[in-house]
Amino acid sequence: MQRDGGVAVLTDMQNQPRWVDEYDDEITSELTMLGSLVVAPLALVEETAPLAEVVAMLLEQKVPAVAVIGPSDAPGGACSPATETSHTLRGLVTRHDVLRAAPDARAGDVMSKVLSLGADTTVECAAALLVLESVWQVVVTDREGHLVGLVSAVDIARHMAVRAGYLAA
Repeated sequence: MQRDGGVAVLTDMQNQPRWVDEYDDEITSELTMLGSLVVAPLALVEETAPLAEVVAMLLEQKVPAVAVIGPSDAPGGACSPATETSHTLRGLVTRHDVLRAAPDARAGDVMSKVLSLGADTTVECAAALLVLESVWQVVVTDREGHLVGLVSAVDIARHMAVRAGYLAA
């Protein structure tokens, strides 16, 4: 559901896609960009990392997921550069993934699919894509494709509740 220059969002009852770059300037000037919700750098782990290391990162850094990186020449359709070196984002290990995993598993064995969006994607678009892809978090990248951080569905819901006046900022 992607094309060069935009991300599709379902906007009408006939499920006709409308591209983010088709929104007019008046609407987009009122929207918040996803990059503004990133509050901490993304926790990274290699595919070969033991599950105990992943669990320690989840607990110590109090994050909902850890990004799994692997060599850029590995098969599997990488989405974006993960570091300045030759590593690529391969997936995410979430708290739920850890609960389902065998104790001797490695990060690459239990990782979930990953949704990666640019920092200039609107929060509303990101929310729609989280629902459409049935995931709870999105990895945020800059214009060059480098990892910026992680935004969860809870982060997006909090932002919308603050904006609507239900929560204090």
